[in-house]
Amino acid sequence: MKKSDEILFQLLHRALWGDGAERLQEMPEQVGNDEEWKEIYRQASYQGVLALAWDGVKDLPMDKGLKLTWALNVEKIEGRYERQRMVLEELAELFAQNGLDMMIIKGYGLSLLYPEPKHRPCGDIDFYLYGEYAKGDKVLEETHNLTTDLNKHHHTVNYYKGVMLENHYDFLNIESHRSNRIIERKLINAVQENKGEGHTLSNGAKIYTPCPEFNALFLLRHAAGHFAAERIGLRHVVDWALFLHHYGSQVDWKGFYHFAKEMNMDKFLFCINAICIDHLGISPEIVPPYPRDKRLENRVLEEILSPEFQVPMPKKGNPLIYVWKLRRWSRNSWKNKIVYRENLINQFLVLWMCHIFGPKVENREKKV
Repeated sequence: MKKSDEILFQLLHRALWGDGAERLQEMPEQVGNDEEWKEIYRQASYQGVLALAWDGVKDLPMDKGLKLTWALNVEKIEGRYERQRMVLEELAELFAQNGLDMMIIKGYGLSLLYPEPKHRPCGDIDFYLYGEYAKGDKVLEETHNLTTDLNKHHHTVNYYKGVMLENHYDFLNIESHRSNRIIERKLINAVQENKGEGHTLSNGAKIYTPCPEFNALFLLRHAAGHFAAERIGLRHVVDWALFLHHYGSQVDWKGFYHFAKEMNMDKFLFCINAICIDHLGISPEIVPPYPRDKRLENRVLEEILSPEFQVPMPKKGNPLIYVWKLRRWSRNSWKNKIVYRENLINQFLVLWMCHIFGPKVENREKKV
């Protein structure tokens, strides 16, 4: 790991827990020079933790121009967060008026775990209406004259005031991997048994965030899937770290470890736990003991910080994009082996069939 990445981790540690200044001051003077600060800034932006890192760096000396640029981009992140929050309030109120409860997954819900919620960037609003997704789409179409995009796996899409709305009828793409169907059933069962934690928004509307049993499994599978297919950033790791910090004591770890192993996600889980403990300051007492594999942990960490496959994707419409995707899939095969229990040939065939034929309408209809 590069020295600049070590400093970035210390900044994140400081932002999360309010300490670490002493360690930064003890570093040699040549660490943290202007060029190194620029590299830290670029990496923080690439990793999706620019605003969070700002909370650890804003009172430290650095080039004034870079500090101003950093501050301005944090303001933009805060502005996007605020716009999304306002849209969320409108949606929650609208759905409540129509007898619909709204559960937020990922994004805004996870931001509530952060010391400064608006410093957790949220790209869109992912929500679940407890099986009433079709009614939710109809409400949006009739109230705001929106056109629903049905050509997506496991959710529909609308755009409102520049914010993407993903209305989930499934939590996972059950067509891409057979094991996703097994995990999906556990997620549905968790929601049926526990509606989640209620939160009252500033306009009085109510939303729910998932229960710990749901979030442990969903966050792990979501991060693992992105890791295997493309990449994850430190933002995903921080999300997991804060989930552990707030809700780790409520997780049935014996059952969770067992199921993770059954789904062949245990090695990935243990690596992410190790990164959270070793580099983000999570107490090892939060999670039960697990086997350590330093070599694999370092490879996963380096893959997060600097992915092995970094060939630029061809422009849309270029037939070489299929060659590019095949090369990326081949280079990522080692990641698939610690995320999915399906063999690589099965994964390849199913994924391509899924890509060619697109989402199946019956998977939506069965949720109505």
